[in-house]
Amino acid sequence: MSNPSAPPRLRSNPIGGLARGIGLLITGAGLVLRRARLFGLGLIPPLITGLVFIGLFVSASWVSQRVAVWVTPFADGWAGAEALRGLVALLVVVTSGVLLVLLFTATTLALGAPLYDRISEEVDAHAGSLDRQPDEKPLRAFWSTLKHLVTVAAITLPVGVVLLLVGLIPVVGGVLAAVGSALFGGWMITVEMIGSAAGRRGIRSLRQRLQLLGRDPWVVLGFGVPTFLLLSVPVLALVIFPIATAGGTLLTRRLVARAPVAA
Repeated sequence: MSNPSAPPRLRSNPIGGLARGIGLLITGAGLVLRRARLFGLGLIPPLITGLVFIGLFVSASWVSQRVAVWVTPFADGWAGAEALRGLVALLVVVTSGVLLVLLFTATTLALGAPLYDRISEEVDAHAGSLDRQPDEKPLRAFWSTLKHLVTVAAITLPVGVVLLLVGLIPVVGGVLAAVGSALFGGWMITVEMIGSAAGRRGIRSLRQRLQLLGRDPWVVLGFGVPTFLLLSVPVLALVIFPIATAGGTLLTRRLVARAPVAA
């Protein structure tokens, strides 16, 4: 027998869920673009951090061929050694790109927290009321942010290695690695983009955020994958941050309203 007091569970089908996720990003764009001053301020943090991470990505691309030679010593003397190492170098660039996009996002949101919190709060106010929880004390919030950045890196590095190995599978490896990178990157980007709105609701730990997103994965991917791909383009990344912050706030409202998260 079903429990009538249990919270309703989300039941998005794949197509509808993906469409709703994309719709949240588009709606977020409409909301934030109508707030020109906040939108303009939201461009500043990614402009600062973007220069650093573009430099890191260029460096990763520059050393990728050396890394490819280092990880394939067994290919010395093979007729197809150059092709294999070219593929490995490409995969190194792709996987390092995934890591850098995620760290770029987390760092930018941390640096621009007051600005993105303001955008998120205005979207929350526009969308309706919320049961706001007390804010963390500044020192605790700083350590929580630092711990989160380290955790994101710790999760992303081994996943990047797995994607690199998958990419070495003949014929289908490159496609599987690319799709896996987009799905993983989209999921983790959404973890970042809901941070402000989720934090106001007392959902602060990585475990709690992942639990929340797991309630409607198709909507999460519909929102997160396009956001991740757009953030991978340096110029577009500048404008996507405030837009995705607004969309992430709408996504948080949808998920929390239908699926309470355990402490």
